[in-house]
Amino acid sequence: MPTVILYILFFIYPVLNGLSFGLYDWSGISAVKTYVGLKNYINIALDSAFHTTLINTFTITAANSAVQFIAGFGLAWLALKYKRMGSIFLSIALMPIILSFISVGVMWTWIYNPSFGLLNGLLDFFGLHALTRAWTSDRSTALLSILVTANWHGAGLYAVIYSAALRTISPSIYDSMKVDGLSDFQKIRRVVLPMMKYALALSLVLCISASFKIFDLVLVLTGGGPGRLTDVISYYLYRYAFTFQAGYASAVAFYLLIIGLALVLIQLKLLRTEK
Repeated sequence: MPTVILYILFFIYPVLNGLSFGLYDWSGISAVKTYVGLKNYINIALDSAFHTTLINTFTITAANSAVQFIAGFGLAWLALKYKRMGSIFLSIALMPIILSFISVGVMWTWIYNPSFGLLNGLLDFFGLHALTRAWTSDRSTALLSILVTANWHGAGLYAVIYSAALRTISPSIYDSMKVDGLSDFQKIRRVVLPMMKYALALSLVLCISASFKIFDLVLVLTGGGPGRLTDVISYYLYRYAFTFQAGYASAVAFYLLIIGLALVLIQLKLLRTEK
């Protein structure tokens, strides 16, 4: 009962309260709230800027899910196969996760800096001057710069999850695969991945959640620019919430909640079907 009360107080009530705020034209600080019905929700659905944030958010989510699976599983497999050396790589990959997104964003802002940044410096050193650019403000690389930074920060966490899952598989199964002469690719595809599906599901839920809430990196690296090319839902919400349009921002938050729940429910349905 205490758990249920806390859940209602700190989750259910704020969600319902936020939904009701979305029905008003309200600054967030004024005592005056003007009822507008579903106007905020309709305006959001018709806003082309919101459509851009949806595309960017789904792009980041899909890219993060793919890259962090490949990088995380690759590191976990190396740690299993090469023991000590692989564990060193795993530990190094995990180090960025202890840093806040703001710290990571500031550090990579220096790396991407067009004048004195490490990335352009390395390209100049190797004679690749034509490739240097203002990475976070160039339309062709702004979103890519966010993806690279986000995956550098998060891949280690998924490597640890996959490493733990690989170690739960019985050593006799690994011995059997070795006796059967399977290649690494065959081992992974035919045996290992099917036995890791719940670890994969966990990591996918975490990755989707983190990708949909990505805000700090966008704020520090690009500010949603150039233009609104790298705008995401959370930054779109932030922009309205802190320009005294709390009613509109609450409606955006409800859209974010619905999309996130839909993705998780689809995934849970697929897992039940497989079972």
